[in-house]
Amino acid sequence: MLANSLAAGYSQVVVANSGKQVFLAGQVGWDVNGALAGDGSFAAQAAKALDNVRIALDEAGASGEDIVHIKYFVVGCNEGRVSELSTAIREAAIFDFEHPPTGTLLGVECLARDNLLIEIEAIAVIPT
Repeated sequence: MLANSLAAGYSQVVVANSGKQVFLAGQVGWDVNGALAGDGSFAAQAAKALDNVRIALDEAGASGEDIVHIKYFVVGCNEGRVSELSTAIREAAIFDFEHPPTGTLLGVECLARDNLLIEIEAIAVIPT
């Protein structure tokens, strides 16, 4: 039996029926001008990265409800950052927490730029 992961905001398994697949490259916590969100803190970057996921999905004709897998890359991953990320995910309300996508969280040493603290990739399937 698989562990209950719904409390942590992800499903162990998602079955996607046929549809248009959407693959999002890593989204980070900066705006269209490359400026870090807010004060540059992890919480501010996480909120903006999730907003950027929403924007990218919208541009592809999808929504957070269409996400089947989401992957978080977190610099300096620790319990505090995991808690901040969980809060940001719930506040973003990007997907239905009763039927969340599968998810992976990876602690990483660094990202493409020194000041980036989080990057989020997603795969969505738009039903046909």
